Amino acid sequence: MVCLNVFSADISTWGQSIEPPVQQWNKMLLEAIRNDLARPNVHARNLFHFSTGQYALHMLAEGHNGTLADGNVSWPAVPEDVSSWVPGTDEYRDMMASYAFRFISLRYENSPGWVETLEDLEANFNSTTGTTPNVILNNSTAATYGFDVANAINSAYMNDGSNQASNYENGCYQPANNPLDVTAEGLCDFSLENPDRWQPLSFGGSFVDQAGNETFEDVVPFSGANWGNVTPFALQSGDASFFNRDGCEYPVYFDPGPPVLLGEEDESLNNWQQGFAFVAKWQTQLNIEDSVVVDISPKSVGNLNADPEVPDFLYNEHEGGDIGPGHAFNPITGEPYEPELVLRGNFTRVLAEFWADGPDSETPPGHWFSILNEAASHPEFDWRWNGQGEVLEPGAWLARAYRLLGGAMHDAAIAAWSIKGYYDFVRPISAIRFMLAQGQCSDPTKENFSPEGVPLIDNVFEIVETGDPILDSQPQALGMVKVHQWVPNLETGVPSFEWRTGCSWWPYQRPTFVTPPFAGYVSGHSTFSRAAAEVLTYATGSMYFPGGLGKYDIGANDFLAFESGPTESFTLQWATYKDAADQCALSRIWGGIHPPMDDIRGRVVGSLVAERAIAAFEEGANEEGPTVTCPADIDSNGQVGTGDLLLLLSEFGDICEEG
Repeated sequence: MVCLNVFSADISTWGQSIEPPVQQWNKMLLEAIRNDLARPNVHARNLFHFSTGQYALHMLAEGHNGTLADGNVSWPAVPEDVSSWVPGTDEYRDMMASYAFRFISLRYENSPGWVETLEDLEANFNSTTGTTPNVILNNSTAATYGFDVANAINSAYMNDGSNQASNYENGCYQPANNPLDVTAEGLCDFSLENPDRWQPLSFGGSFVDQAGNETFEDVVPFSGANWGNVTPFALQSGDASFFNRDGCEYPVYFDPGPPVLLGEEDESLNNWQQGFAFVAKWQTQLNIEDSVVVDISPKSVGNLNADPEVPDFLYNEHEGGDIGPGHAFNPITGEPYEPELVLRGNFTRVLAEFWADGPDSETPPGHWFSILNEAASHPEFDWRWNGQGEVLEPGAWLARAYRLLGGAMHDAAIAAWSIKGYYDFVRPISAIRFMLAQGQCSDPTKENFSPEGVPLIDNVFEIVETGDPILDSQPQALGMVKVHQWVPNLETGVPSFEWRTGCSWWPYQRPTFVTPPFAGYVSGHSTFSRAAAEVLTYATGSMYFPGGLGKYDIGANDFLAFESGPTESFTLQWATYKDAADQCALSRIWGGIHPPMDDIRGRVVGSLVAERAIAAFEEGANEEGPTVTCPADIDSNGQVGTGDLLLLLSEFGDICEEG
């Protein structure tokens, strides 16, 4: 006999077509994020605050004290008739709808896509409640309470260090370098006074961000340079070290130490020049013309169980990917995973864009909410918290999972951006162009030798020799360094892989975006993804996706936004949440956004964030009182069985003392 709570009898009615209100409105928030500027740190904060309100309201409807969800909020007084607002009632539905509509309006009414977001909000509100927000507020105490909770949460965090009132502007930060003009092709005389520090980019007056929103700015500022000052969910004061730079104080959570700087001795891929050259090397693996075929199934990919301090022991430097051995079989079905052979260039380009969270995306923290929602739609999804105890009604499980995942994503942003803000480390777009402008550092007998130049690597960075086809159009290039790279065509829009001279190396991104507008070290994607994977593993009680396989179908010539492609259809596959997270981290190297040093240390920070978030959530959940259990489940394993009987018999006859 499995112990079920009072909602278990209705589980079969939710299915794939009827979503609980918390999930419906979570998806509306994700849509609002897609219509806003691409600010992962801001959206992580909004996801956390939104999930906090949903969780508090749902716990209130379950009969627990919703104010325990967050002690920072001055919660409105609970109405007397709240006992009738149980999940499944009109009152519960109206409360959740009104809360969501108000919260999303407060946080996204100034977004560039607000008109579209508002249309979707109003349509969803009408379809779920049968009326409009204004009408329902005059007729429903529950709706009014949801509205008031949204106001209370928004007010509580206006002074949390994010500077929401001033559109999240930095309070204390100045870039160390002059902007790089990315509209000027091939120039090698650009200024980079400090090669170790982040460089803003100049777009000639029009910048299209990663979400596809155009803003008429020439130079895009650092987004979230002071984000380490934001009030966290579970991070503790002892987790932060405090540093000063240029008159600004920076709290740095889980300080990984400084990145290896240019000129510092290091024989690993942490080395400044070797690490950034590695990015250019992996970019050549996006080229389908090499005809390399790889197995992308869990049979050959994933199952990596190491976070080495030296990244050389993680990556397959020449073939691409990491050293994960894959999984021999699906532990859920007991069957081997089926191989899936794909051109490496198709696979890597799709990964670079799928995980980049580019046009019309919910950004990395929102992406993991989408992954959770997709997993929860699987017919084999286990609705027991942490895979143990009673089966929960889907809305109850999701309210808890959103709260935990939201807290982890919020703190992942605080931790990663605290490191980004203080160490202010350079991105590949600047570092590789800087090295190309210096020359090469491998052969001191050549005239273009410089200790700060690029390492010569076959098929990546080579010297133009006599007979090179480049000399047919550029006779002056003899002896220069050439680079094999992905080249966006600013005139025709049709990119290509070419050998190029000059200093115009590009990441695999749109020319109107190029690279995120904040420092590289550490990788936000690596931090977000590792934290999310560990949270989902904990919440579901399994490291594996439902059924042992997570999937995403990719259509031929129907996925890439930067160019036409891929040339074949295939399915992205992961056995575990951690496999997906590790693949996300790798994608940022293939995409030209991070060197290995940014990746490895971001993964470690993400694990620490998840550990804190899980502990804080469970501590708070325990304070809210016990969930419904079976009195006869003496050993608390979620079932009444032989173990309970034996435990009872072992204590039979004992005297129960009072006091």
